[in-house]
Amino acid sequence: MITFTFAGDEAGDVSFNFEKGASRYFVMAVIATSEPQKLRQMLTDVRQSSRLPDGYEFSFHALSSSSLRQRVFQALQKADFEAWALVVDKTMLKEPFIFARRLDFYLFFITELLQIIPESQREKATLVLDEFGGEPNLPLEFRRYMKRRNLPRHFSRVLTKRSKSEPLIQVADLVAGAVLRRDSQHDSGAFDMLQAKYRAVLEYHP
Repeated sequence: MITFTFAGDEAGDVSFNFEKGASRYFVMAVIATSEPQKLRQMLTDVRQSSRLPDGYEFSFHALSSSSLRQRVFQALQKADFEAWALVVDKTMLKEPFIFARRLDFYLFFITELLQIIPESQREKATLVLDEFGGEPNLPLEFRRYMKRRNLPRHFSRVLTKRSKSEPLIQVADLVAGAVLRRDSQHDSGAFDMLQAKYRAVLEYHP
């Protein structure tokens, strides 16, 4: 039986303060691979070939150089992983989302997204999430939220790590960022390069 490692990250923000620059869209993305070390090594190779510092963190927002972004996404094209994404147009949301705790907003949409991933892939898998908002007990909160929603857990382990120290989260960030750029700036260049990786990109309808 193949065991997968999943990693999740988001693009955009959870704020509704649009007058002060809050993003219209919130994108949650999850990637899965059966060879996590190879995927981590892929980013190490890109970092070294691009002569970037050892501690350089790949994030879509920080890829201001079009040539570097092209290099990164060309490497992602060849890498072995699958991706799922959920797009939320926050201008379409009403209560209780607008007044929800930031963490509850995040947990609702990560659990919404996980439900579209085949159970067979989630079974006995490891899920690695970014440290959203510095929440120290995110794995515990995640398990509680799954229970409250009567969702089967499937994952054998749920971990949180800093994106800077976990390349798999950085891949999830790049995947989410490509979707956000497609919808917020009508630029699908990066998204199109990863088209074959996305198993589903859904829009949330309240």
